[in-house]
Amino acid sequence: MHENPAPESKYYDKTQDANIDHMKSEYLDLLDVYFSGALDEQELQSLENQLKTDARLEELFREYRDLRKGIDYSIMKTLKEDLHALEATLPEVRIKSQTGFQEEEPTIGRRFVLLKVAAALILIAVSIVVVFQLQQPSSPQELFSQYFEPYPNEFVSAKRGDDVTADPMVQAFQAYDSQNYNVAIAGFTRLLDVEENEMVLFYLGSAQLSQNQSQTAIATFERFLEISQDYRTEATWYLALSYLKENRAEAARSLLEEIKDDQKFGQETAKILRRLK
Repeated sequence: MHENPAPESKYYDKTQDANIDHMKSEYLDLLDVYFSGALDEQELQSLENQLKTDARLEELFREYRDLRKGIDYSIMKTLKEDLHALEATLPEVRIKSQTGFQEEEPTIGRRFVLLKVAAALILIAVSIVVVFQLQQPSSPQELFSQYFEPYPNEFVSAKRGDDVTADPMVQAFQAYDSQNYNVAIAGFTRLLDVEENEMVLFYLGSAQLSQNQSQTAIATFERFLEISQDYRTEATWYLALSYLKENRAEAARSLLEEIKDDQKFGQETAKILRRLK
């Protein structure tokens, strides 16, 4: 369990809040450097090890990544809900006006014009920030970090509880599904030493890229494209991401141009091409 239990004492130490805020600030600084592509290989490995053991850092990582990708629009929804909740707590307000000699007290109600204007301005501001972030040029490594996800296993059923002791392929894919990529890489490599298999080769490349072995992944996906007629768009996508990881922007751009009209990857490809420095 990653989280420490809350103190049972009724006397809560306020320094804990300060420590947590300081830790969160350090995490955000680290993630900012990570998504800017400025971490070296050793620092990347250290961060990935932390993500596996630190639940708070993993949560911040996911939130930060989603925000930078521009897909986490829940902030707008939450803001609307908060504003509506605030409106509901406001009392009715009556104003007095003078018409001739008769005093009137028309009810304005809880929905103030100024509050609605403020809400609209805030939402517009948030939208502008998100659009601005999406339009900003990004480094190749930053784009890799934002868009890479291991390809899901569609080849071998490797559910937990299966009898995998006698089947090396199922063992390798079970390790892949469990995100134990080093074990999966070793298993896939042994399988390929015995017999070349296109799909094993494809998933080997995905596992290698998951472990930041981008140079090896490039060779793997290039070999796959030489021998296979299936999954070619997928392999081209991951080969392009491998080039991004290696800061080879033009090589990545050339491959992305080939698949920019693809139904599966076209939308993400277009986003990368717009932001690629």
